[in-house]
Amino acid sequence: MAIDLDALRRKHEELNSQGGNNSADILDKFYQLNMGTNVVRILPWKDDTHEFYAETKIHRIPQPDGKIKNFHCRKVHGESCPLCDLYYALWKTGRKEDENLARQIKPRARYYMNVFDRDNEEVKILSVGVIIYKKIIATILDEDYGDITDMENGFDFKIVKEMDGDFPKYDQSQARPKSTPLGSKQLMASIPEQLHEIHDLVRLEDYDEMRKQVDMLTGIQNSVEDTSEQSETSDDNYLEKLQS
Repeated sequence: MAIDLDALRRKHEELNSQGGNNSADILDKFYQLNMGTNVVRILPWKDDTHEFYAETKIHRIPQPDGKIKNFHCRKVHGESCPLCDLYYALWKTGRKEDENLARQIKPRARYYMNVFDRDNEEVKILSVGVIIYKKIIATILDEDYGDITDMENGFDFKIVKEMDGDFPKYDQSQARPKSTPLGSKQLMASIPEQLHEIHDLVRLEDYDEMRKQVDMLTGIQNSVEDTSEQSETSDDNYLEKLQS
């Protein structure tokens, strides 16, 4: 029986379309920080199993097409991380170009938390770096504020985004001075069901895929197939090639 090419083409277009929508749906869950003042209410987690935030570290890896691909550092899960191995090895070569690459792929702390968007009145995922995270924690530890995530007696948080040359800065970010309820009792009762699974965002990356990224970055082609039983010695030999 002959293959129906038109039917296959329609199915291919359908799958591609679905993939794009899924990506858009994921991005839509994240809170977008605009220039100026952004007001959110940081939300508590639904139970005592986790903190109100999820912590990870991100390697930002430049791709051949000029785009950047993010990888969660495997060390967050207590596992070996090829990109961290490369990061430290690059600093040992003494070459300026290797130092520049090391700065680019450095694992950087990232924190996810659920917030209530005061403008759109929706629960979103706020993704922030260490500067805003430290401000939030310092506010919670301040006896004048306490648990700002409390839905009855907590505080809204103002994230003030400004530009300092090519880089954003958040020096003016702070909690509002007055405690307010999140909203009506009906709204607060509905919040636990609206929370995003932020802790699931911190995924354990595939070791082999990260080794491929190392190969791509260094131009080293490793002919030996990686296995879960690969020894530390072979990893050391692999990294020695970078410094030769």
